[in-house]
Amino acid sequence: MAERLKVDGTEPGRLFKDLKRAQESFTALQRVLRVPGVDGLGTADLDKACDRFQEDWRYGTEEIAEQIGRLTDITKKARDDFHEVDVALQRALDQARRKSTDT
Repeated sequence: MAERLKVDGTEPGRLFKDLKRAQESFTALQRVLRVPGVDGLGTADLDKACDRFQEDWRYGTEEIAEQIGRLTDITKKARDDFHEVDVALQRALDQARRKSTDT
């Protein structure tokens, strides 16, 4: 039965890498949004609206980046735990196999 058991252990690692990349993208976006915009391209109302938009996006990207960071940490732990269980299971199966061939 153990010979038929197969689990793809690469997915948690792949998800971790994707989340890490997304977190880096949002961090880069936050740096860009910290830079003051160009004033004087339109009316004072347009400049204010652009500033508010930039502030909203800055806040939103900070929140999203924080949530991605939390999810990345959880995914890393899940990946590490999965690997630990996989190694322990392999050891147990090897030990059971050795015992069965000894008898």
